[in-house]
Amino acid sequence: MFQKNKKQDEEYMGRYWEAVKKKYVPLLTLDPRWHQLFPDHMKTKQMIQLEKKLNKLIKKQGQTNNDLKDYEKTRKVLMDNIINNMTDGSETDSPIRSMKQDKNQKLLDELHQKIAQAHDLQQQLPQEIQDVNHALMIESLKNCYETLVYNTQEIEQEEEWIANARKELTEHVLAKQEMEIRNTDTYRFMHDLLGADILEIFDKDYDVWKGEINREHKQV
Repeated sequence: MFQKNKKQDEEYMGRYWEAVKKKYVPLLTLDPRWHQLFPDHMKTKQMIQLEKKLNKLIKKQGQTNNDLKDYEKTRKVLMDNIINNMTDGSETDSPIRSMKQDKNQKLLDELHQKIAQAHDLQQQLPQEIQDVNHALMIESLKNCYETLVYNTQEIEQEEEWIANARKELTEHVLAKQEMEIRNTDTYRFMHDLLGADILEIFDKDYDVWKGEINREHKQV
């Protein structure tokens, strides 16, 4: 079951990757069916690592989207502050306004850098998430097929056991029927030869299977 050398494993993984990379796969760690099929004790070490990595990326994507919303709100506030503190130098508070403008502009420049970084992440994360999700899918499929192979071998063994048991059961049924016939014939012979009163004396000392003979004799 998947006992390959490193070269074979790389070859298999390459074929698996080519097969699934263009296939849309729902995020496994958000799929209840995946969790039902793979409780923690059924997951391989590699599956656990990929699961953690995928969850981390999904969380990062959500945080990035939230950050961009917050950045946009902050940008609006800074832009309003810049507009409100615009000066031509004639106002009495123009030095203070200029200081505020410099501070707001600096904050706005820093914010633009954060926004650009967040947009870059927003563009990169979907592919990273998809790659890790596909890797987890492949690892899950390998686990599934290991289970299928193992169960197939067990099913074949159980089928063989059942077939042998049926054969043995048939042999026991036939042996039982043969002995019942033999007992019936033997007891009937003794009954016909000696009569019920004599056999009753022996019956008290021997516990034997007589089948329907007792009923037949009682009705006579």
